[in-house]
Amino acid sequence: MTTTGKDETPSSTADDVEAADFVRRFAEAWANPSPDRLNSLVHPDVEFIQPLERRVTGHQQATRLWRRIFARIPDLHGEVLSWGFRDGIVYIELRLIGTLGGRPIEWVSLDRIQLDNGKVRQRVAYFDPLSLISTVLRRPRAWRRWIAAQRVRD
Repeated sequence: MTTTGKDETPSSTADDVEAADFVRRFAEAWANPSPDRLNSLVHPDVEFIQPLERRVTGHQQATRLWRRIFARIPDLHGEVLSWGFRDGIVYIELRLIGTLGGRPIEWVSLDRIQLDNGKVRQRVAYFDPLSLISTVLRRPRAWRRWIAAQRVRD
């Protein structure tokens, strides 16, 4: 109770609601992703850190990242397996699924996401890059697409 006699909703409850809403939007975006849908989740000054890519900052670089990813794996989509929220950070376990070199590919990423007004301010992705690279290397049909995606621009 506050001195005014009204119950005060703890900020952690508001933060929990914001986190749950973000995870819902994240799951919807990854169910049928596009660069625009994914960028709608991120802050203009976003920072992405993940294996196999340089550090990404801002919407323009984020758009390039999404285009590179979808140039490599055009049907890539994701399923949220689990999520949690603690100390202002959202943790999302995401299964990524697509086709690479004519065959299915799948891996799991754990994303550590800092929100700023419901948008991703920073995302650090954790996954095993060696399993992804070894899959690419075993699929020669994927090599040209993988390499060409490095040149994807706006």
